Parts: sequence; C-alpha cells; structure tokens
Amino acid sequence: MVGLMVLNPKTVSVKPKKFFTLLNRSQNRLSVRRSISMPVRNPPVRLDPPNPFTLEQGLVINRVHSRNYLGNSFNPGLGSPTRFSPIADVGGKLISTLYAAGTLEAAIYETIFHDILASTLRKRVSLQLVLSEAHSKLEVKRSIKLASLREPDLMKWRIQRSDLITTSPKFYASTAKWAEAIHRQFIDIEGLVWTSNQCDPEAVYLFFGDRVSSDDFRVTLTRDGRISSSFLEDVERVGERSGIEIVL
Repeated sequence: MVGLMVLNPKTVSVKPKKFFTLLNRSQNRLSVRRSISMPVRNPPVRLDPPNPFTLEQGLVINRVHSRNYLGNSFNPGLGSPTRFSPIADVGGKLISTLYAAGTLEAAIYETIFHDILASTLRKRVSLQLVLSEAHSKLEVKRSIKLASLREPDLMKWRIQRSDLITTSPKFYASTAKWAEAIHRQFIDIEGLVWTSNQCDPEAVYLFFGDRVSSDDFRVTLTRDGRISSSFLEDVERVGERSGIEIVL
C-alpha cells in the first residue's frame, strides 16, 4: 500500500501556489502508477445499486465505427477486447454492445486516437485507419436507463476512476467483469455512462444489446471515411488539439 504524507501549506518552506503545484504533480504520478501497475479488483458478489442516469429521448449522440457496419448496429463481441466488453449473460451468451459518445471529439478520441499515449513523442495515426471508419449521429428514440460510472458514483462502491476508467488495456478483462456484474445484477440497467478517459469532461456510453436495440436509435447522419472529406478534416482538426498527425 502506498502511503501519502499530508502536509500543511502553512508549515512548509515553499509558497502556497508552488506547494499545491507540487502536491498535484505527486497525486498525478500516483494516479499514473495505479493505472499502469495496480490490478483491478473483482466486483463483489452483491453490488449496491448503481446511481442511475437517464439518457433522454431526442438526444443526439455520436459514434465512430467501422464503415462496414450501419451506425446503429451493435457489435456481437467481435474484435479486440475493450474496457467493458466482451461480456456475457448468466447463461454464458455474449451480449452485443454499442459504444457512443456525447460529442464527435470524444468519439474520435475513444476510437481512432484511443491507443495514443500522452508520453508518445511523435503522435501519429495512419490515414488508412481513418479511411476505414465512419461517423454517425444517432438520435435516441426513447429514454434509456444507464448506470453512472463517474467519479462520485464509483465512490459508492469504494473504488475510484483510476481503478476502472483509466486502467491500461492489459486490465480490460478485469474491468469488463464490472460491466458484466452490473448487467447481471440489475435487470433495469440498459447500459453504462462514464467520463471519457481521453476527452474529459465528455460522456461515453455503452449500451447492452439484449436491452437496447438498433431500433432505439435513428441514424440522422453518416459520413463514410472513404467518401466524406469533411470527416477526415474533422479528425485532423481534433487531432491538432493533442499534436496528433494523420500520416500515410
């Protein structure tokens, strides 16, 4: 267990502003160590009910997805593991999922830019990756009840954002167990919402395919990466914020 020494800014020999700067740096380093090296504990057999969040009818959300699929189609569990999938029901059947975000920027950071580390000197993304994707806007056709996994809500379960949301990909099998536990224990919960790891304070959503269907979303716009130059321009614009280049 890592111990922290609590200091009083009035008794240390640095100016208050510098003190809090140093304290923040120390806390950030601790958070990084937790997200990289510390294992994720399994969810308890019985979770306290999650704090609910209602995604209201009429809201438009954003999704970046493979251009080979429709914007409102669910992933049946194919591809590489993600933070909260694949998961299975109590009978062992895989649950299809759909990821989306509140803004286009967050959707891009959570997909195309997902694997770029802040410590990377030259941040680059292949043009071919961008061209293989599409951007869809989805209008929510009914209210959807989600479990909120934001920091204050996680405190209810005695865990932190660094325990579940900012962990490295090597712990995805463990973080997915939390999504699975929520799905199995609370039949009224239709998905999850949390703060984007790459693009705070924007929201990211995951929908459970056995409780939410493609018919619950109306596709209002789709831009194919190989056809729409405006999509590529948006990816380049968003990438500039973090010094990310699109390269051949």
